[in-house]
Amino acid sequence: MEKINHPRLEDLKEKLLTIGVFTGIFLPARLLFYNYISDYWLGSFGLITGILLTMMYLAKKNKLGYLGKIVNRQILSFAKGKYGIFAIIILIFYIYLFSLYIYGINNFNPELKDNILTALAAEGYEDLDSIAENVDKLTWIGPGTQLVPLFSLVIIFIPNNLGYVVYSIMNDYTDGWMLHFVTVFLVEELEALGLVIYFRYVHR
Repeated sequence: MEKINHPRLEDLKEKLLTIGVFTGIFLPARLLFYNYISDYWLGSFGLITGILLTMMYLAKKNKLGYLGKIVNRQILSFAKGKYGIFAIIILIFYIYLFSLYIYGINNFNPELKDNILTALAAEGYEDLDSIAENVDKLTWIGPGTQLVPLFSLVIIFIPNNLGYVVYSIMNDYTDGWMLHFVTVFLVEELEALGLVIYFRYVHR
């Protein structure tokens, strides 16, 4: 019996393959550049764009075979299709969020941070392991209240001194890795936004 490939299923497979290729190339490339070449976050700006445009050029010249054709087709289809606008909105949101984290980590209130660290230490919270072991007991308002999730969202998504202190403490608990990864992700989102806008509105 002849196997029939549904167009939507094939498209989904191509999208997943493209995401896998980009994940396997872009994030390691960014981290390696940031770790061993330049620890100044703007220094790696353009790295992903360069890799992507090189891939598209090689694909156009048939140097990447069938994989190159899939990647090219999915990039243009995604940017110019109905998902392009959605991607732009999501990217802008993440850029805002990561920028907020970086700003907060570097502009927290020292006195408020000391008070919160003292309160956490008194409850036995001194690192990520102790927080993970007792996360069900860690609340800002009290157990059982329906305001806790809402209050947490306010802390995370809206600029405020308490949120800045929380970001700074989490960064300390991760030995600076939170700031490291958030910086990498911010640059990634900025480049992705620029690429989506380029392929949607400029590229012909």
